[in-house]
Amino acid sequence: MTVHNASQPKIQKKIDQRNYDIWLNFLVALLATNLFSIFLAGHSNTDLNFLFMEDGPLENLSAGFYFCAAAIFAIGFKNKPAPLRFWCLFFAVLMFLVGGEEISWGQRIFGIVTPESLNAVNVQNEFNIHNIDGIHQYVRTVGVAFVGLFCFLIPISNRLNQRMSQLYVQLGVPIFPLNTIWLVTLSIVFMIVPRALNLGMLELFMLDEIGEFLLSFAWIPFALNNSFELRSSQTRLNTISKA
Repeated sequence: MTVHNASQPKIQKKIDQRNYDIWLNFLVALLATNLFSIFLAGHSNTDLNFLFMEDGPLENLSAGFYFCAAAIFAIGFKNKPAPLRFWCLFFAVLMFLVGGEEISWGQRIFGIVTPESLNAVNVQNEFNIHNIDGIHQYVRTVGVAFVGLFCFLIPISNRLNQRMSQLYVQLGVPIFPLNTIWLVTLSIVFMIVPRALNLGMLELFMLDEIGEFLLSFAWIPFALNNSFELRSSQTRLNTISKA
């Protein structure tokens, strides 16, 4: 009877997590469908193109999602034990930097003038780092490698390989939720397929913005999953330590 009662919270937690996953995936699928529909409509209606332009709603929301993920990871840094807390700090700083870079640190919002020294080496004459000549050419490759590592390789190997799972636990590596991998895949599709189809620069830019927007949203469940949820792997780590 005691065992049965003890298992009830775990069962309820799994049910709540499954319901959360269903609603999250439904919301994102609906959002992606609507964005693509707006793109198709905007293709022949320039009045809608402002949504996808530089400093448009989509780009600003992307930055907002990164800042939100940074704040959640900051809470994880405060509440989680080592070594996970140090990863939370790493991602909090990283998400904040990416969000700031996304909107060029509010350059056009606050009317910041690009310093001459930066303007001379920035390929888009903007107040940011990722467009500096020499960095601009490789930033997308580095980003794809990072996403591939943390959004695909680590969570999949964590699920399939017990030794790798134990290693991630010992190092406190945050695990990207498998149920959100499809969202990252979809964002990559929005950025790769248009290039494979040799679409025009305007269409390429607009679809890129949709892909980047979806990717920025994907980091929020990742942050929530590692900053607030008690990872079952932590229990395995305690078991390993006592063995």
